[in-house]
Amino acid sequence: MKAARTPKIVGSSRKPAALGGPFVCSWSAVGGCAVIRVAGRVDSSTTEAFAHELQHVITTKLSQVVVDLRRVTAMDAGGLDVLTEAYELATRHQGWLRVAGAGEWFTDLLRATRETRPFEHYPSLAEALPAYRPAGGGSELRA
Repeated sequence: MKAARTPKIVGSSRKPAALGGPFVCSWSAVGGCAVIRVAGRVDSSTTEAFAHELQHVITTKLSQVVVDLRRVTAMDAGGLDVLTEAYELATRHQGWLRVAGAGEWFTDLLRATRETRPFEHYPSLAEALPAYRPAGGGSELRA
């Protein structure tokens, strides 16, 4: 049995939950928006698949998107770039993109990259869904 690898976060002393396993990205429709669930590492080896899934959902399914990061074990600046591009794409398609469940490590990563990011981050998936909370109710993260 393989031991789970420790998550790697650049520029943060806080790490996401230690979960093992490969990168997985899937989506489902919930209350008129798409929930994209991500698990595993979001880094240079997985950003292409992550970007493709976000782009596919936004352009062919639903442009109102919640990205659920509760099971992400590591993310680098490339993952933030993918989220930024997806946010911009959703906006061009009259939608929005929200991030849910990442925790403090996500805020730390945003600050470490020293770039402005337009994400609204919600503590839980339920709070990010429009059926539970109106748009603009999250904390906007700008590093």
